[in-house]
Amino acid sequence: MESEILEAVQRNGTSWSPAAAEAFRQIYGRKHQELNATKYHGLVKNNISYGPHERNILDVYMPVNQSGSPSLVIIYVHGGGLVAGDKSWYKGSLYANIGDYFASYGIITVIMNYRLVPNVIYPGGGDDVQMAREWVYHNISKTEFGNGDPRKVVLIGQSAGGLHIATNLYRSPNLKNDAVPSPPLAGVVYISTPFCFDTIPEHNHAQTALRAYYETNDGDAIHDSSPLGLVETLPKNLAIFDPRRIPCLIILAQYDPQVVQDSTFSFIDEYRRRSPLGVLPEVMVLAGHNHISHVCSIGTEDDAQGRMLREFLSKISS
Repeated sequence: MESEILEAVQRNGTSWSPAAAEAFRQIYGRKHQELNATKYHGLVKNNISYGPHERNILDVYMPVNQSGSPSLVIIYVHGGGLVAGDKSWYKGSLYANIGDYFASYGIITVIMNYRLVPNVIYPGGGDDVQMAREWVYHNISKTEFGNGDPRKVVLIGQSAGGLHIATNLYRSPNLKNDAVPSPPLAGVVYISTPFCFDTIPEHNHAQTALRAYYETNDGDAIHDSSPLGLVETLPKNLAIFDPRRIPCLIILAQYDPQVVQDSTFSFIDEYRRRSPLGVLPEVMVLAGHNHISHVCSIGTEDDAQGRMLREFLSKISS
């Protein structure tokens, strides 16, 4: 990591705010624009509709040299505190860095938008993830979208994106049979995901968005609908909690805010309680990064986050 960015991360510490998020997006947005001439530029299909709302759109990044066999597919869901975020942020350089990066390694990458507060209420974010998954399942094997394998799809979500993935996967109506997700799921990655909100201070900026999304001021009711609350109601030994059947990777940044740290460890403990034989998901902490810098760093000379994800994906694709 460049010393300037590392110093900015350390100076900001574990505190987090919309202003801090915007500052790091600016830093990395400029960085990716500087790298644009040397970056991989694969085949991209932009602004494909997967649902009825104007934000139900996605981009598909495909390898230039497609192999004969169907490719692994990832669906990346961005963060933004429920109220912000876009698949082509900062003049298109974020999160195109993620699509370009993984396509350069032969992985079809879908970057999706979803509805934002105040134009969505719970469980709308999870419903959008479900619609995107269904679009991928029915379309990604087509030549025009890269000849992807619809049975080898990995969900990757950062912050609120991870929250929406977890909502999609752990709500009881979405679980069938032995809780094998439908459409098929090959793996899931949670990056700096708030699995519950029990330790957010009362007057924190996030409370307004939470109350709007969950349509309540009741902290207990919000907890019950949070990913951790949903998991607490599910039976043990379901496939969704068996990382040998559905590999699960949980990533924290060293400088993630307290609510993300606390909720992640609570989620890991609850996952362990429900997993067959108490098998843990993979858990990693990325040193020197904060709540957004790790995903923004993908495609720069700082390859720690990208390499970590590639190593996880390689075990699924093999």
